[in-house]
Amino acid sequence: MELTIEQALQRAVEDHKAGKLQDAEALYRAILQTQPQHPDANHNLGVMAVSLNKTEAALPLFKIALEANPNQGQFWLSYVDALIKEKQFDNARDVLKLGKKGGLAGEKVDILEAQLMTIFLTQNPESLSKNKTLTFNQQRKIISPKKEKKKCPPRNLINLNQTRSPSLIKLNNLLEYYQKGQHDLAQDLATTLTQQYPNHPFGWKVMGTLLKKTGKLQDSVIANQKVLEISPNDAETHNNLGNTLKELGRLEDAETSYNKAIAIKPDLAEAHNNLGNTLKELGRLEDAETSYNKAIAIKPDYAEAHSNLGVALQELGRLEDAETSCKKAIAIKPDYAEAHSNLGNTLKELGRLKDAETSYNKAIAIKPDYAEAHSNLGFVLKGLGRIAEAEASFAEAVRLKPDFIKARNEMLTCLYLMDKKLLFFDELDYSIKQDMANSVTGSLTCRSALKYGEERPNIFCIAPLEHALIVDLKSRYNFEDIFVLNSKAILREDKRSHKRQYLLLNGYQTSGNIFNIGNSFTVQIQKAIRLEIERYRINFESSEEGFIRKWPTEYSLNGWLISMKSGGELLPHIHENGWLSGSIYINVPQKLKIDSGNLVVALGTDSDATNSRLNSKKVFDVVTGSMVLFPASLMHHTIPFESDEERIVLAFDVIPS
Repeated sequence: MELTIEQALQRAVEDHKAGKLQDAEALYRAILQTQPQHPDANHNLGVMAVSLNKTEAALPLFKIALEANPNQGQFWLSYVDALIKEKQFDNARDVLKLGKKGGLAGEKVDILEAQLMTIFLTQNPESLSKNKTLTFNQQRKIISPKKEKKKCPPRNLINLNQTRSPSLIKLNNLLEYYQKGQHDLAQDLATTLTQQYPNHPFGWKVMGTLLKKTGKLQDSVIANQKVLEISPNDAETHNNLGNTLKELGRLEDAETSYNKAIAIKPDLAEAHNNLGNTLKELGRLEDAETSYNKAIAIKPDYAEAHSNLGVALQELGRLEDAETSCKKAIAIKPDYAEAHSNLGNTLKELGRLKDAETSYNKAIAIKPDYAEAHSNLGFVLKGLGRIAEAEASFAEAVRLKPDFIKARNEMLTCLYLMDKKLLFFDELDYSIKQDMANSVTGSLTCRSALKYGEERPNIFCIAPLEHALIVDLKSRYNFEDIFVLNSKAILREDKRSHKRQYLLLNGYQTSGNIFNIGNSFTVQIQKAIRLEIERYRINFESSEEGFIRKWPTEYSLNGWLISMKSGGELLPHIHENGWLSGSIYINVPQKLKIDSGNLVVALGTDSDATNSRLNSKKVFDVVTGSMVLFPASLMHHTIPFESDEERIVLAFDVIPS
């Protein structure tokens, strides 16, 4: 089958990365026979020539690539670097100067500029004396002297240190320290430069980067802000400032910084990608998707943006599209552990557990200390019924990351399921001592009391059944318009995938979080749910239960829709990530039996107790318009029903921020 240009380029890049240089060269040259000006093929062929010490042959290739696509920053860098290698220093300076006029900036640009400065000083030692420091522009005047203009009289009121630049040797030393990882020396020199030359940006730029690396985020913000006082149009620094603000949790400020970077340099792919990450954290997934796509349009081989897009699409419930994006990231960067793990997450949601297992194992092979991948592998192994292997994966995640509560909870669950009583109680006692109040520890404290007859303090909820209640939403809202019509519209969406749910018989569940859909009807539903949650909190505000006393000051809602046909039921489970759980009954068919389709909440499963009658339960007689709210630690399931009608439920969890 004949390859398209895009397919040939992708295969050439893969061969190039794999070291199959002859195969890659043949493909690049085949592309150039059809499209002689193809920028990527010319550039990549030039990179190959440089790697084979054929730099002279690379120069015309880089030149063609740059002329074909001057918006690709890497083409400028490759061309300038090759000119320096060929000792064409004047040409290198001219090309670099032209690139900077067009917005070329960043650490790599600074390094090339410093190289040229150092070369110039070596060739012209007389240009640097104890009393004179030349800026790069002054050096250019010496290289290409022009007619001297009439000098202005000196202004005695000007501080010379504020108008001079640091010596080129100092700048080069600073870069060298930074590149070699000698951060203490780099920080000392950067501090000196910012004190001696407070109006020169470079010392502040390095200082901002070093402070961020050492966790001094607020100081890093100040340093970057100083750079922007001096150079307000420095897009890279706006982007760096955004990264620091995001790490500080100042997401709206980070968004502003990224937008400023993009306004100055619209083709700064990294800023678009970083903006996407921030918008995703703000819950604006559709806006994040737009930003990732812009980053990819600018830089098609941007593996991180493809992977991040995959995560956003997964959270939007578009699992097939998410799989495609993650696979693109891996094709570009095969050793990208995070992309393999993200692909595993998507495959797990699609119910392809064996494929997900393979992806997680690849992530771990690349990055053995990747705690999240070990934990994700544990979830898949648990779903496959391989509980002992799952427990080992969760234990490894906890070993690598002792404060990884989600993995610790799952390890605890596996120990319970394997009936490893002593190890289970050791871990449960540790969680209680560390005050890890959550639905899993709350549920297992109840279940282990049923199974082993041993009581432990329940730091989440001692009496969860007393905190489960039912509400009639029809008496408070226009239920048909707000809930029914909008829920059915979401179910009918073509883009949204169905999540494979082994607990659900004869039905399906929407994937992702329905509240990530940015439209008016999800806003209406969420507003009503949040109002009911606040009523619930006020109703129990005098309770001494842990989940009430430690009620999250901020939370998000995670919601999904479940559709069942006749004979459908939901098997017993809890919501491990939730604090408070709820279900809204959008459509409940007419009951052929008195308890058909009802919701049952219980302390545990019947198999937990030596006598099933010890497992206290509460049955809610649900009808269309009912809403049930209960602590997320409660085991719950539905009673099967028979009907020609579809049974639709909107389920949700309160997720502490």
